[in-house]
Amino acid sequence: MGTKLEEYFDKVKEKGGLSAQIKLAMITKMARKSAATQPDSAENIAIFEDAMKQIEAEF
Repeated sequence: MGTKLEEYFDKVKEKGGLSAQIKLAMITKMARKSAATQPDSAENIAIFEDAMKQIEAEF
């Protein structure tokens, strides 16, 4: 569970460090530890994909 969601935190850290990870958590309303326990459902992945687009535009 949550393996793909955790990978988003790794990707965003490479792009913008801790501040980008915090932004991802704020947008998705899910911290990394919470993401690890959530299912990698299509809905959750869509939320993270949208958040990534916003963050990539910033960083």
